Amino acid sequence: MSENNSGSRGGPEGSSPYGDQNQPQYGQNLPQYGQGASQSSEGQSQYGQQGASPYGDQSASPYGQQGQYGDAAAGYPGQQGGYAGQPAENPGRTLGIVGFILAIFLAPIGLIISIIGMVKSRKARMGNGFALAGIIIGVLFTILGAVIIYFIVSVGIEVAQLCEGVPSGGTVEYQGVPTQCP
Repeated sequence: MSENNSGSRGGPEGSSPYGDQNQPQYGQNLPQYGQGASQSSEGQSQYGQQGASPYGDQSASPYGQQGQYGDAAAGYPGQQGGYAGQPAENPGRTLGIVGFILAIFLAPIGLIISIIGMVKSRKARMGNGFALAGIIIGVLFTILGAVIIYFIVSVGIEVAQLCEGVPSGGTVEYQGVPTQCP
């Protein structure tokens, strides 16, 4: 029983049950990170050096180059440096608000401005609710305006056809309603 308890880290016999691992013993100086241990004569390479590695080729990372710890804009969309807690300015916010308001009163112009505001916000990888609402309202009001204009023009054309040959100021009947000719 005392044989089994005789140290699994190279006890008195000097052998480890896991084989010779070339590990420094307790109390010996360990190599510091980046300095590596001494190379053996068999040509084994150290971590960080090119050559054979037990884990394959580690020189190229499949994830691309990583940013430094102090880099404030490393991997955070919309953040353009400065303090980490400082919110970034949305470049399309003002255009989104203006486009939203104009989409109610002048739908085609508001639609165009809202689209420009949305594009600027998307390039900065930010959302823009006012621009989205301006686009939706602008599209709906533009379609509604086009339909109303179509009906007004079509009614005007029909009345003009009925008024042919009738003197100015005369009346004609359009769909059962008496209408005065221009």
